[in-house]
Amino acid sequence: MPHRVVMETTLTCSMVLTRKKGYTLIEMMVVTLILALFAALITPNLVNIQESQARRAFSTKVVDLAGNAREMAISRHAIVYLQADTSANQIVIKQQVNDSTYTPVDGNSASTTSGSNGENPQTNIGVAANDRSSDKVQLTLPLAPGVAFGNFQLSGQASDASGWKLNFYPDGSCDGGAVELSERGVVRSLVVNSKGGASLTDGNIPDTSLDKWPAGNYVQRQL
Repeated sequence: MPHRVVMETTLTCSMVLTRKKGYTLIEMMVVTLILALFAALITPNLVNIQESQARRAFSTKVVDLAGNAREMAISRHAIVYLQADTSANQIVIKQQVNDSTYTPVDGNSASTTSGSNGENPQTNIGVAANDRSSDKVQLTLPLAPGVAFGNFQLSGQASDASGWKLNFYPDGSCDGGAVELSERGVVRSLVVNSKGGASLTDGNIPDTSLDKWPAGNYVQRQL
């Protein structure tokens, strides 16, 4: 009889210990709910932090992009320009092909010709022809998340995305222009002056009407 009592007691204790090793369905559901609520609280903050970091990096890169275009124009002895690609939401650097035909300010067309050494072309710079399909993309910079194009300016005049072609020339000069970049109602403007210097300013495009070449909006440049 005593042996039976001992065995029953041992069995009962074993069952109690076995039950304490696991979790009930309710306990698992509570834990899962707590984890889900915690994730819902911190995920938006993580996303906001990542987007904020991306926007800060973009602010630096977009100014550097204008500098890269200027350096390419000087080192390659070619016309290099910035353009807004609204379909892909990015800014691109393109190098203009040397055999382009232009329409200067006086309305007479002028084609690219070779220089005295037969290598470096000379071009009467004016308004470029519409067909720029042969120009080569050199660099692209996608806009940061939440950033969108706003107003455009070229040579002190209002422009649009399709007509915004900001030229940099081999002598380091530039047509001068700007583009607004807006994000959640906050506007910043990439401004490039006629000397090719770029900056990112707060607010809408500033007045750049005084930033022109003494000879006018367009001058003849030697490549």
